[in-house]
Amino acid sequence: MSQSSSMHRMLHLDGDPLPVRGLRTMLTSFLRDRCVNDQVRRAVVLAFSEALENAVEHGLVGSRGSVDVRLRYGPRYICVSLRDSGSDRAPLGVPIQQDDSAERGRGFQLMHTLMDVVKVRGFPDGGTRVSMLRRLDQTCD
Repeated sequence: MSQSSSMHRMLHLDGDPLPVRGLRTMLTSFLRDRCVNDQVRRAVVLAFSEALENAVEHGLVGSRGSVDVRLRYGPRYICVSLRDSGSDRAPLGVPIQQDDSAERGRGFQLMHTLMDVVKVRGFPDGGTRVSMLRRLDQTCD
């Protein structure tokens, strides 16, 4: 049976955390169904979670808005892209001084550690896209 190599979901947020948790579960299942090994699957889901939390916190107007999530899977890569509909209030692409004692503000650092490529783009009409790619060394048969 052939499984689709991509997934596209539009998440409409209204302050309820259930859709966010559901999307993480959906991503985990999508990767498990394609035999992505546990270590890679956990890394991709954690990086996705960080990007999604940033989209919810920084990219939405109040607690309302939408996040467009796209996932592409190929034999040698996984690409995850999130675009929020809100304003670009976060200083994206601008290096910030990390405070080692801070409990927050490490999401992009974590994404860069877990994924092979992380790109961020703000749009003049509002919204931000975060695209991440993870190369695959192996999958199961």
